[in-house]
Formats: sequence, C-alpha cells, structure tokens
Amino acid sequence: MMRFAAGLTASGILGFLLLEALKILMVPITAWVMGLLALALKFALIALLGFGVLAALGVGVFVYRRSKKASGEY
Repeated sequence: MMRFAAGLTASGILGFLLLEALKILMVPITAWVMGLLALALKFALIALLGFGVLAALGVGVFVYRRSKKASGEY
C-alpha cells in the first residue's frame, strides 16, 4: 500500500510542478501566437487591399477601352 501511495505522491508532485511550469510558459507563448496571428491578419489585409486596387484598375481600363471603342476613337 505504501508503494502505491509513494507513486501517487510522486506523480502528484510531478503533475503539480508541470502545471506550474505550464502556467509560467503559457503567457509568453500565448502572446507570441497572438503576435503571429496579428501579423498574418495584417498581411492578409494588405493582400486584399492590393487585389482590390488591381481589380479597380482592371475595371477602369476595361471601361475606358470599351468607351473608346464605342465612340470610334480606338
């Protein structure tokens, strides 16, 4: 019975130490992951803005060429 209690106590102490170590490590890890997500969101928004600008330019060129062709100046 004492061996079982000693093993249970050792695993309890190790579990407690592991939990405390994870509590200490989770704050910087969480901040790091949130920073990476913010950076990914920033790049995604910049890419979306770039695609929007390119699409607007493409539509503008299309409309300009179509209006020139319709008026016979092309």
